[in-house]
Amino acid sequence: MTRQFVSAWSAVAAFVLVAGSLAVADSHVRIVRLSSVEGQVQMDRATGEGLERAILNTPVVEGTRLITGSDGLAEVEFENQSALRLTEDSEVKFSKLLMNDAGVKIDQIEVVKGLVYLDAAKGDDVYRLMVGDNSFLVRRDTQMRLSAGPDQIKLAVFKGEVQLEKQPQPVTVGRKQTLTLAGDSGSKFTVAQGVEPVRFDAWNKEREAYSSTYADNQGYGGPNRAFGMQDLNYYGNFFYAGGYGYAWQPYGFANAMTSWSPYSNGAWMSYPGMGYAWASAYPWGWLPFHYGSWAFINGTGWAWLPGGNYGGQWYASSFQTVPRITRAPAGWTAATPPVVTAAANAAPPTVLVGKAGAAPLSIPGGRIPPNFASLVPGRTAGSATAAQSSANPNNATAHGNVFAKTDNGVSAAHHASSAHVFSPPPIRSVALGASEPGIAYGGARTGAGVIGHPATSGTASPAAHASAGPPPK
Repeated sequence: MTRQFVSAWSAVAAFVLVAGSLAVADSHVRIVRLSSVEGQVQMDRATGEGLERAILNTPVVEGTRLITGSDGLAEVEFENQSALRLTEDSEVKFSKLLMNDAGVKIDQIEVVKGLVYLDAAKGDDVYRLMVGDNSFLVRRDTQMRLSAGPDQIKLAVFKGEVQLEKQPQPVTVGRKQTLTLAGDSGSKFTVAQGVEPVRFDAWNKEREAYSSTYADNQGYGGPNRAFGMQDLNYYGNFFYAGGYGYAWQPYGFANAMTSWSPYSNGAWMSYPGMGYAWASAYPWGWLPFHYGSWAFINGTGWAWLPGGNYGGQWYASSFQTVPRITRAPAGWTAATPPVVTAAANAAPPTVLVGKAGAAPLSIPGGRIPPNFASLVPGRTAGSATAAQSSANPNNATAHGNVFAKTDNGVSAAHHASSAHVFSPPPIRSVALGASEPGIAYGGARTGAGVIGHPATSGTASPAAHASAGPPPK
């Protein structure tokens, strides 16, 4: 083979490689969510504005920094319902949130300081935690804890396994093992049997239990799996509405949601290249405000419609920055995001609406958000928690429809028979019959499905849920 031919072939091969890489470039356009905020939590959303108060259900994009204060706790949920949890005085940066050409999601998180937990679900998503020059690859279906200090890094594995990368030989930390690493050198480490408990373990386990319990407790007619699904199942109910299909509403309001607006509490938050996105202050406010649409059903009020294509990862490519309205009541004017002009600082990066803040809101007659932070020993309940608990969830009269009050009081919500701070899921049974599920507004409901609720469940009474359609798929 001549030198000229080799040179020409090398040039062609290089061109093909470059062209191929351009055709299958990684996508960095991914959005996950801030799923829990308790105490002092700040966020830098990579907008150039620096740190600001973290708001529940804020979209998290690549480059976002999250910092907790001396009483701060936070959780970020990924698309496959994996979760990263930050304890007090911790800081992380989401240095990579991308999808490669094979469709695999890559999550790289820099742990700057503090103690964090990672609950990595089953699936192909890749999770990598970075502490300085040290890299930890977290395998699927793994639950772990990482503490990053100035002189020492300690990684404990509760379930699954984690690999310490950049080593001459593979280093794997398995179930109920702890790796201790000198902070100044990745070559000085030990792997020992056993996991020493710390004061945040109970809080982390309770967040895990809440997510798994209510994500698996799938709503009738709703999406099978989705991030934020557990909040819909906990705070409300799917039902079949004639002419609309399956819809969802939060528990509460005693009778109907006619006087409530989807935009009543939250914040408009600006993102480079995306404009303003809506962040709902309600704990269930992720899926209903970024997927599907809202409709105003006569005699009933606002309800969220997930759409007809939710048999799988229905949310993969349909994220909406502004909630879509399928049908609005006469004379209703939709809330609109702030106007962005070419002038510098023409619009603020965050515009609060209603009672948006660090504490999740509850709806009168609906469930009060559980006090997960109460499980941290030595932690005192903040004023935000006390303010929420002062609202009596039983101040409404029960009605025989899905909009009736819940049966739980504050004590039931925080001291349920399951020994959790959250209420146990309802006991569901399916009645005989194959009639098409439906709803007759005003109280009477028809259909095949029957849901029973124990008195301590914190959900509406059996009469309030006479039917919710067929069992989940």
